[in-house]
Amino acid sequence: MSRVEKRVSKDGDKVKHIIMGLTAGIIVTVLSLEYYGYLRHSREVESATIEEFKLLTLKPGYDVKTSSKSSGKTAFCSGGSLLMRADKTPSVAGILVDSRARIIKCDNKAL
Repeated sequence: MSRVEKRVSKDGDKVKHIIMGLTAGIIVTVLSLEYYGYLRHSREVESATIEEFKLLTLKPGYDVKTSSKSSGKTAFCSGGSLLMRADKTPSVAGILVDSRARIIKCDNKAL
């Protein structure tokens, strides 16, 4: 009678251990970054703010310098409020507010 030997491949175990080690490393990294405050979670109020703007004066005597490049945004008046949209996505618009979240009004007749 011949004796049959079973060969067990340990290559499958190596791959399994490598995958488990990588997964554990990623989990430990994310937990460490969270613990030390490197991961920033935004609140719902903060996620509503897309961009902030400055108001420049037009009074004589002030030297106001601006860029000649387009901002890629267009402001328009709708329903008495000033709205702004990106030129690339004209279907999405946002309402302009001041630092205290008060709506910036506009006059449709003046335009």
